[in-house]
Amino acid sequence: MELQNIYNLINKKKFEEAKTKLIELVKKQTVSDNNLFYRGGIYKNIYFTLSQVCNQLNELEKSIKYLKNHLNINKQDSEALLNLANLYLRTRKIKKAEIIYKRIIKIENNNIGALINLAFLYEGMGKINNAIKYYQIAKNLYPNNLNFYYNLIRLNNKYLSDNQISFIEKLNKENRVPDKDKYLSDLILSKNYEKKKDYLNEIKFIEKSHEKFLKFNVNKKSYKYWRDIIPYCYNKFKYKNDTSKKLKNMNPVFIIGLPRSGSTITELILSTSKTPKHSLGETSMINSIIINQYGEKLFDNSKKDEIEIDLNLVEEKIISNLRNFDITISDQTILIDKSLENFYYLDLLIKIFPKAKFVITERNINDNVIGIFKKVLIDIPWAHSILNIIQYINIYKKIINDYKKRYKEKLHFIKLDDLQNFNDEKVDALFNFCGLDYNSNYFKFQKQNQFISNASNLQIRSSLKKYDKRKYEKYYDLLNQYNN
Repeated sequence: MELQNIYNLINKKKFEEAKTKLIELVKKQTVSDNNLFYRGGIYKNIYFTLSQVCNQLNELEKSIKYLKNHLNINKQDSEALLNLANLYLRTRKIKKAEIIYKRIIKIENNNIGALINLAFLYEGMGKINNAIKYYQIAKNLYPNNLNFYYNLIRLNNKYLSDNQISFIEKLNKENRVPDKDKYLSDLILSKNYEKKKDYLNEIKFIEKSHEKFLKFNVNKKSYKYWRDIIPYCYNKFKYKNDTSKKLKNMNPVFIIGLPRSGSTITELILSTSKTPKHSLGETSMINSIIINQYGEKLFDNSKKDEIEIDLNLVEEKIISNLRNFDITISDQTILIDKSLENFYYLDLLIKIFPKAKFVITERNINDNVIGIFKKVLIDIPWAHSILNIIQYINIYKKIINDYKKRYKEKLHFIKLDDLQNFNDEKVDALFNFCGLDYNSNYFKFQKQNQFISNASNLQIRSSLKKYDKRKYEKYYDLLNQYNN
């Protein structure tokens, strides 16, 4: 009965309560009693379940701890090993993740999760040949899975052959493409038309790809949050309980902006400084805390009333999140976080981190819209129609213009074309604003093999090229109906 109650809490996404109950249960159990199964065998034992719950709460340090406890009892559990490797990847412990993925493949040489995540790891590190090797193994195991075809095409254009296109068209004709992968078949066909410089058909199939992604894949709740909730609630947060000022001496730099605006290049250029720092990538730390702690209130807030945010609670959650990256409250090293959506939470961040600085990346707005649209960003629910993209950008511009008036000294704007055109004066000013020593060889950031997990990971591996102002001109007709 006790286990069933915990299962119900998890099912209702009441993870804090479930964690408390599970910890109480652990105290009652001996190690030999720990193999307790939930309905359907979804959760293998208490430690495994605790790890899953902590993962949902973004308490990754604790999630790793409980998985290790589980693996002490179930040493060859591939599912648990895969979860552990994925957690190491999320917390930037890249070498540990690589070792465990390879260990899983030794246990089960056809473990598809380990194969594709190892490929993703190598891709993020810029080790493209290694990534191709494991995507190819995955494709051989599942020859009808279009995910592997698309990843191989992204990594090497030679995979975009007439034979592959004919094969994909045959799968479509025979209705052998699952609904969730239909957007991929159109996306691959769009790449083929782009290669042939048939831009009308390229756009036609990109639009079809977006439509199918929205129909079969997009997370409806996430879509609602970014379209209808946070744009109208972010300025109605009411803060209660002053913070304990535990993070007052930290020096975080938050890179914010729009996708495809140069944020990844900005992060990598800053990472070349010799000044000690932690580059965290896209943690989405603040957004996760707000969703986990206040999501229910936000979704139920039909009248758009004020939402009370407990600053002490948020501060403690941030401290817990920083431990995921082995960062403690006594660490005064500069932190670099590139969670672009943080522009919604700037007031909150300044209350928690009085020394916070914000770098806003900018790009020609038409190029930015087209860059987002052409990329089919599967992790961004608002990015699957030109109209939604423009609506999001309008909200973003309004918020940033408001912050310019209120926090002028905390904001620094950098244009993508200044970075790509090697404007040393502007780059020097960027380093200076962030409190980092200038590196005159900032354009050689590729040599660091830093792990990158976003859509820019391939583009930035090549030499830094001058900004091409005409790159997207041929697509500008798409925007004509939105001129005003």
